[in-house]
Amino acid sequence: MIRVVAIAADSFTPLATLRQQSDVKLTAGEDAASLRNAIGAADVIVLAPRYGNVLRELWPEAKRVRWIHSLGAGVETLPFDLLRNSDVVVTNSRGLYADALAEFAIAAMLWFAKDLRRLVRNQDSHVWEPFTVQRLEGSTVGIVGYGGIGRAVGRRAEALGIKIATVRRQAGDLDEVIRASDYIVLSTPLTPETRGLINAERIARMRPTSVLINVSRGAVVDEAALVKALHEKRIRGAALDVYQTEPLPPTHPLWSLENVLISPHSADKTSDSHDRAMALFLHNLERFRREEALQNVVDKREEY
Repeated sequence: MIRVVAIAADSFTPLATLRQQSDVKLTAGEDAASLRNAIGAADVIVLAPRYGNVLRELWPEAKRVRWIHSLGAGVETLPFDLLRNSDVVVTNSRGLYADALAEFAIAAMLWFAKDLRRLVRNQDSHVWEPFTVQRLEGSTVGIVGYGGIGRAVGRRAEALGIKIATVRRQAGDLDEVIRASDYIVLSTPLTPETRGLINAERIARMRPTSVLINVSRGAVVDEAALVKALHEKRIRGAALDVYQTEPLPPTHPLWSLENVLISPHSADKTSDSHDRAMALFLHNLERFRREEALQNVVDKREEY
């Protein structure tokens, strides 16, 4: 019998598939108190996004755990200071959301190139106002973080005739890519090294006609510096799916800026995203049963 603790709402729909596994004893809950009786015997922990604090609280009692799986791609909420020196394998769901996030990035480029906000505003006002639009073909997109999401953006961009400039870990000149790009897509994981990566100095290096697109994590960007640059129209705009504080507070200045496209951290939330995440976990669970190497292993020292 494999004892699994899911740090997630007991009503989380994909857990129904896990409950059907004949050799799995599942306990689910959103807080440490509801899981404390089960954590000591658990072999596996399944973690829904943003529950890293619950894992931290339970960790001293998780004596038998051999594997922790994050149902999200991001793992920045995990207590790596506790996990780093343990033998526990950590995996995540990276790669599952790449296509949806890449589509959002392309949509954001089109939003600005075709000035879709102006079209919607004029349609609502019944105004006929022809204007000049831009082509994406021939423009340059700088992709910061060329993993699964970044490559998915690159494939779609190349199909549209967009030139690609990439920044991988310890490769490429980020500042040069920023200077050369019409669109800058942030798709890097949040780690100690990438926190605040796009700071005031790097925003200042962007072209006045450039657009920043963030499908990474809010903390990768100095949000106050970005707001200032947008307000002063030192850059063309930003399309954001992630923020330093979520939900974005109603009084946040980003809401009132005409040159910002706001998405409520839902660019990757397709109708089947939860089911796909659980399918990946079940695939790894079968490997766990057979004592085979798991897929999507997270480097606990690099934190991604």
